[in-house]
Formats: sequence, C-alpha cells, structure tokens
Amino acid sequence: MNIRNKKRNPFEIFGLSPQIVKELDEEVLFKLIKAIYKVFQLTYHPDKGGDPKKALEINLAFENLNLEKNPETFRNYRKKYIERLSRKTLQKELEELRAQNRKLNFYNELLKEKLWQCLENGFEFLEKSFEEGRGLKLRIFDIVTYMNFSGFRNTKKQMFFKDLILTKNFVLKRKAYEEYYTKFINYRYIGCIKREYLEPWVLLEREFKDENQSFKNFISKEAFIKECLVFLEIEIKSNSYIFFYDFEDFQKIFLEGVVIDFEKLKEDEFFDILKNKTINLEKRIEALNNFSREINEF
Repeated sequence: MNIRNKKRNPFEIFGLSPQIVKELDEEVLFKLIKAIYKVFQLTYHPDKGGDPKKALEINLAFENLNLEKNPETFRNYRKKYIERLSRKTLQKELEELRAQNRKLNFYNELLKEKLWQCLENGFEFLEKSFEEGRGLKLRIFDIVTYMNFSGFRNTKKQMFFKDLILTKNFVLKRKAYEEYYTKFINYRYIGCIKREYLEPWVLLEREFKDENQSFKNFISKEAFIKECLVFLEIEIKSNSYIFFYDFEDFQKIFLEGVVIDFEKLKEDEFFDILKNKTINLEKRIEALNNFSREINEF
C-alpha cells in the first residue's frame, strides 16, 4: 500500500486535475476535498458494502491532504502535483515541435526537388513558348475580384475575367471589359499551383474598412515561401492559380487568378496587339490621374 501511495498523489486519488489544484486557493481546495471525501465515504465505507482497501486508500489520502491538521503535507503534495502540469505541458510542446520538425524536413526535401527541377529544366516550357517573338495568351478568372464584388447587385460578369499575354520581357494585361492592354515591364511570371493544393483566401492580405473586409491580390513573400512554394509548378496549366512578382517590390507575390485556358499567339497577331491594342502603364496612370482631377474639379 505504501508503494502504491508513493506512485499516486493524494489529489489524484480524489480525482482532481493539476489544473484545478493550481487554480483554487488552499481553503476552497480543502473544502472541495472534504465534500468529495464525504461522497467517497458513502460509496466505499465497508459498513455501506464498499471496498475496504479503497476506503483505506481514501482515508490515507484525506489524512495527507487535511489542511487543518497537516498544512505542510498538504502544501507539499500540492506543489508536487502542480509540477506535473508543467511536465505535461512541456511534453505536449515537445511532441508538437517533433511533429513540426518532421513536417519541415518533408517540405525541405520537396523544396530541394522542386528547385532542382527548375534548374534542370531551365524554364524550358516558357522559353519554347516565347520563340520567334511570340507571346502566350491566357484567359484568367479573377478570383480576388470575385470574392470582393460578387455579392454586390448589378455586378457584371465581365469584371471577373481578364486576359494576360506573357512574353520574355514584359506582361500585357486587360480586363474583359477593357479595349486596350496595359504593358508591365517589371512584372514576371513565377508559376502555377493546382487548385486542389491551395486555398489562397486564407493567405491573401486583407483590408478592413468600416467593419467590412476586402481581399488584396497578393500574398506576403514569407507566407508564399512557407505555404505555397512546395506546390509551385513552372508549367502553365488550366484550372490552376497563377502567380507573379514585381521587380520593384520583392515582398509581395501577386495572385492574378485561375487559368481558364491559354494559347500561343501567332507572330502577326502578337505584333498587332502590341502595336494597336496596348498602352504603357505610365500613360494609363496619367490618364487615370487626369480623370481623377476632373472628378475633383467637378
């Protein structure tokens, strides 16, 4: 019996958790122990048909936790029992760290493999797509605009679609309702991620205004490396999220949307778009600024 008592703390015999023992003060805790002891006596006392060994164990536990007669013993057992909470917490944290470490090691191996694929392929897919001055035209579903504006009345479906043309040195973009493309010099394609691998709205930066929340069209570089890089593919594929970055802002990775379909442009078609249906970003900003000034003046 003595060996058994050494293994079990008296508080444990009374069915109290280390957390409760820690949170309650001494007087309240002892009142709770006395209440439990009375219930146990009614259940386990030999005169009530209970187990004599269990009744003896409870009596010894109560004697050790009798704050009125043995305050030092009470405090000693309480201190040791609370220390268990710290050990359990540390053990849980250690197990979580081990799980995170296994996950990081797995991701590290995948990242090595992805990086080697990029180096080995040398972006061969894109190089072939841009041969002879041609561009690659993509039809995109703008998922960020959809999440921000789909709930509004009279919203036109054209808002949620856009066209992109990728080249070696620049990107052309236009909304479905726009006539002209805008030319982006410092904008570069990174890769695609299959839709089933990612929920981008969890990672997108957000803006809060007047108790309303809206999504921005970019993910922080840190979040992208941590959560997305492992799933990134160089090859452009339909039904995949497509990502870009700007040379002037390395801390943001831009989500253009979901690739619906894509095609290689013929040389004459590409040069016609470039010559007759494209405006520079600087001119577009200037036009928007002029428009804004006119509105303010009005």
